Amino acid sequence: MRLRKVPTTVITGFLGAGKTTLVNHVLDATRPMPIGIVVNEFGEVGIDGEMIDAQEEAIVEISNGCVCCTVRADLVTSVLALLDRFGDGLARLIVETSGLADPAPVLQTFLADPDVRERVELESVVVVVDACHAQAQLGDDIAREQIVFADRIVVNKADTATPAQIESLQATLRQLNPAATHELTTRARIDVPALLSTKTFSVDQLLAIEPDILEDSEHEHEHDTSIESFGFVIPGALDPARFDRWANQLVQAQGLTLLRMKGVLNIDGETRRLHFHSVHMLMETHFGKAWTRDELRESRFVAIGRGLDAHALRAGLMGCVAVPEKASAHAAIF
Repeated sequence: MRLRKVPTTVITGFLGAGKTTLVNHVLDATRPMPIGIVVNEFGEVGIDGEMIDAQEEAIVEISNGCVCCTVRADLVTSVLALLDRFGDGLARLIVETSGLADPAPVLQTFLADPDVRERVELESVVVVVDACHAQAQLGDDIAREQIVFADRIVVNKADTATPAQIESLQATLRQLNPAATHELTTRARIDVPALLSTKTFSVDQLLAIEPDILEDSEHEHEHDTSIESFGFVIPGALDPARFDRWANQLVQAQGLTLLRMKGVLNIDGETRRLHFHSVHMLMETHFGKAWTRDELRESRFVAIGRGLDAHALRAGLMGCVAVPEKASAHAAIF
């Protein structure tokens, strides 16, 4: 038996709640602590890994599936690879699940897989909740399960909701999970020392919710098949005014069914990456790190929703390219 296990935090939350923002806040508050990150994307085009401000060797990205389903084996492989890569030098581990992941099989992996269980200790399960959109999202079984299995609830984007909305939401959350601690934040600015100094995960509490979770069996879980994810890789630089106009028109027309968009964009005349986020009709952008001289500059964009037209989305993105003849006529759709 190992004398020291690596403390692990699992961060869940529905699409666009602010999970990656929380990860970056924790990293900013703990530098230069060596923290390993496993991040999971629902679609094939990985973006969240690029948005996390950590050393490249400390991040493992799992794409094209949820860690609760087809890529659970990849979760085990990724965790063990990070532990082997850093040896005894890894201070802690953070796992960010996709917005459509059921947390139960993820937790089962940490508790039931013998190789993982021997080397890591599950310290906390944090769910990030969008203060503005959560009441509507809680109609989804996955969103509710993310709340139920958490031991810490971070109600994020408090600045986008009214006090009455927040009070109503917190009452609903307490009904779903009366045992969890609550924190109200903007831009996921939680009390990081409090998060990392306290073990809040309880096996007994988990077994009360899911009695057979420690059994080596497949967890029954099906995704909402009406939700699709499309990823795009666009060569060439994007004209910022055209992209802004296209994105605004898109959310105005399809905001109710367009659950989430995110992108790492190559903007014409700009040396830095532009990070783009949207949840339904709310959008925001900010600049990330600069492109390096020998780096391939391209835009990576993901849209998640119901009834989306992938070819229309591709055409819209291609219409934002600053110099169309420099972009491939076969910009990839995934």
